[in-house]
Amino acid sequence: MRGRAIVLVLAGLATVVAALQSHHQREDGRSGATSSAEAEPAAARVTTVTFATSPEKVALIDPAVRAFNARGVRVDGRQVVVRRIVKDSGDAETQIANGQFQPVAWSPASSLWLPLLNYDADRRLAPSANASIARTPLVIAMWEPMARALGWPRARLGFGDLLRLARAPGGWAALGHPEFGPFNLVHTNPDLSTAGLSAVAAEYYAAGAGAALTRGDAVRPAVRARVRALERSIVHYGDTTLFVEGQLKREGLGYASAVAMEETTLRAFNRTRGRRDRLVAVYPKEGTYFSDSPFVVLSAPWVSAGEARAARAFERFLRAYVTPAVAARKGFRPGGDAAAAIAPEHGRDVAIDLREPRRLLQVPTARALHAIRRTWQLDRKPADIQLVVDVSRSMASADRLDQAEAGLRGFLRAAAPQDSVGLMTFSDRISWLAPVRSIRSDGPRLGRLVDGLVPEGGTALYDAIAEATSRARAHARTNR
Repeated sequence: MRGRAIVLVLAGLATVVAALQSHHQREDGRSGATSSAEAEPAAARVTTVTFATSPEKVALIDPAVRAFNARGVRVDGRQVVVRRIVKDSGDAETQIANGQFQPVAWSPASSLWLPLLNYDADRRLAPSANASIARTPLVIAMWEPMARALGWPRARLGFGDLLRLARAPGGWAALGHPEFGPFNLVHTNPDLSTAGLSAVAAEYYAAGAGAALTRGDAVRPAVRARVRALERSIVHYGDTTLFVEGQLKREGLGYASAVAMEETTLRAFNRTRGRRDRLVAVYPKEGTYFSDSPFVVLSAPWVSAGEARAARAFERFLRAYVTPAVAARKGFRPGGDAAAAIAPEHGRDVAIDLREPRRLLQVPTARALHAIRRTWQLDRKPADIQLVVDVSRSMASADRLDQAEAGLRGFLRAAAPQDSVGLMTFSDRISWLAPVRSIRSDGPRLGRLVDGLVPEGGTALYDAIAEATSRARAHARTNR
């Protein structure tokens, strides 16, 4: 299946919708936020700081939270208790902007999310200057044999080299390595993932931006043509680099030639890769971004002055706790100055280069980032999508089918015009209501079909998934 992007979407399990709603209620910072490792003290005079962090640094954050809570720090005469919540940066940004998610403090993986938050919320929820907990640069991770075929480590490589490989009719054969097959690229979804957002912004920059990436660069035809050509080499868009890391371990060189990921994820892969080839870090010569893990105390209506002061106390503790040595043991570089001292063990991994990155890209404006994400939706690799919907009698209870239909309508509205979508339903029998066709032409009909779904019969779940998957594979196209 090399080079093929297949999407199979199973809709209609309303228990998933209910679980997500419950999850959001637990995590809103008001109605019982989830999971720090510490129980809240019984004393009435407690200030609870709900602190959201991106998942890649949980191993760095959790010991600090436990140590802080064990100290019994008091602010304004009240004990401060930090409750840690884990949430992907893109999800957190969207939900904080619309008020669904209400933490006191937030540490996304990168400061790239902060101008987007202020733009989407139409108010300054995040200050412009924030301390960095730890840092890790975006790199292009390549299997060592493939990187050496491109001239690594002597040659300075970048997105331009990937673009030439993506455009080469024979892929790796153009470099005398037909055994590597076509050139396959992976990066995560920029609407959800920091690595994806950083990679897409860097792609548009490398494709022809000036000193800083502007809103105009994102829509220039020449820039978009280069990005579109590179995006056609994508295998698929994963939600997180942790998922992509798992795919690399399972499939090896046959999965992807290159993956945009943080340096810390690359190091984690190499420590646990088993018999797989090693990944090496290519620092794009055109420039890259640091994921700087800012600590942000939100200037939001739901954050009281006392909570903000308590969050600042935790921030001061965290900055002292995460020393260069602590950061290095977890695969990060220190926060703050890039030239700060780095623990010796961090430099012994020859797959990375502590002298890099030599060129850092400026964080684009909120308008530029918004334009990049919108334009990328049009420039990304098209998808063939088969929707599979449960319409059994069980969907009649608790408004399950109504919720599934609402989700499907939202999905159809969000689909890009270059995507193709089909619709299959199942109860105790399978019905193919619409073949996979262009959403541009078939979207209205799909909407009418969704509106007309009626629950009946039993639930042939496994048969439906098996048949839909088989048909999707049989009709898969290598350019999608």
